[in-house]
Amino acid sequence: SEGNEDEVETSQSEEPKRGYRGVYQDSQSKAEDNKSSAWTLLVVGFLGMICLGLSVFDIIPFKLTGSTGYMTYGVIGALFVLFIVMGFVSMRSSKVFEKEAESENTLKDAIETWCLENFNTYEIDVELFGGEDITEEEKYFRRISYMKFHICKQFVNLNEESVCKPILFDAR
Repeated sequence: SEGNEDEVETSQSEEPKRGYRGVYQDSQSKAEDNKSSAWTLLVVGFLGMICLGLSVFDIIPFKLTGSTGYMTYGVIGALFVLFIVMGFVSMRSSKVFEKEAESENTLKDAIETWCLENFNTYEIDVELFGGEDITEEEKYFRRISYMKFHICKQFVNLNEESVCKPILFDAR
């Protein structure tokens, strides 16, 4: 019985997994995802076209005869061309997201600077709780609401996801 309690205590004290992204995904992550997809599509597309060309010229022994051969080579060739085109489109999208990430990072830095200048833990706690005896969990949610309200009041065009995810929970 005591061994199980120790296991429970150690598992509760561990840090939460960082793999979860939630709904919000910043432009930098989107740019990285698009760039890796682009490289994958381009490599597969070009390698496939090379293999297909080697097969057509009988360097790789893959025999298809008659109309089925032409149709198969045509469909496979079209598929690899589509991979290459989608790779270039994905690469272009990653560059667009990289530019958006720059402006997001500038805004994020401005919000962080504003928060450091305008939020004081003691003042927030006195304003929100006074002498109330409430749980830490409730304090946490009240603090987050208070901060979101004031951030959104100062920076008008923000949505809730863009305030919560990158600003309040970023562990740099």
